[in-house]
Amino acid sequence: MKHNERWVRGFGSMIGLADPQTAELWAIYYGLKMAWEREMTSVVVFTERRDAIYLINNPDPAYPMAALIEMITMLKGEAWSHVDIQHIHADANVAANVLATDCLDGEGGLKEFAEPPHAIIHLI
Repeated sequence: MKHNERWVRGFGSMIGLADPQTAELWAIYYGLKMAWEREMTSVVVFTERRDAIYLINNPDPAYPMAALIEMITMLKGEAWSHVDIQHIHADANVAANVLATDCLDGEGGLKEFAEPPHAIIHLI
């Protein structure tokens, strides 16, 4: 969403079996990637996972998903005017959780939503 709370684009992805931290790291990566590809110059990513923020800000080459952290770090290093990843409480992130769990068709891959899916309209 833009700063005026207008829907820009949403997404979900079937990544297979993953722990919540890994799923959130993939969501952060895809969100940044989509924003960069759409030539957005300023982005704030909100996540419920403080541990994901810590890992991104303090990369550990021994971490099992270090390559994903590096991809996120590289995207953050692009020529944005502003990019930030901030913590948000779970109760304020309900629409993202519904996108992640209820709006996918089970076919795998990244699914983009140009318009908000019916399941989240009342949440945004």
